[in-house]
Amino acid sequence: MPEDLPIYSETPLRTGLQFAELERLKGSDISPVLAQADAWIAAFEGATGVTATRESLTAVSRDALLHVHARLFPDRPGAGQWRHTPLKPIHRGQDCAPPEFIERSVENLMTWLTAESFTQIHPIEQCALVMTRIIDIWPFEFGTTTVALIFGNLPLRNAGLTPFFVLPEHRSEFEKAIARAMAIDMQPLINAIYRTVKKEMEELAKR
Repeated sequence: MPEDLPIYSETPLRTGLQFAELERLKGSDISPVLAQADAWIAAFEGATGVTATRESLTAVSRDALLHVHARLFPDRPGAGQWRHTPLKPIHRGQDCAPPEFIERSVENLMTWLTAESFTQIHPIEQCALVMTRIIDIWPFEFGTTTVALIFGNLPLRNAGLTPFFVLPEHRSEFEKAIARAMAIDMQPLINAIYRTVKKEMEELAKR
């Protein structure tokens, strides 16, 4: 990946040590970051009401997934409904569940996301896994990546961390990182989340 996009560096993180840096940066008011992050998330696929949707999401569930999609795309037919058409995988290794299996796949995902074992994973890794698994299923005709970003940010918010978002100049590398994650290489996506969050936390700490 390009050297001018260090957020997506392939350099492996020493998870325990480098994630610990985020703990030292906690304590600042993260609200100044939220509005800009919401704007970038909204711009990704033309969503609206991102701030209100983010604030309304308190826990993961099947119904919450549908509710978030409906609120993000209120003026589009099919908002808040599962995908009705078959879809060929966008990335190698992606599931893209057939329409008749989407609801079951989502319910299985929610069981996993609410299991005690999942809570033992660091919030940065939780964020990466949540986004990857939602995109893997691709439950909606449109807006799936935006929903994945909103849901992926919930573990970060619960941990007192700033949200993950994708700048326009990073979009291509983000999509490559998602493709790698589909092939069970989570490192570039974890790097991107960690370094985006760390950059924003460091800026807040300077204020």
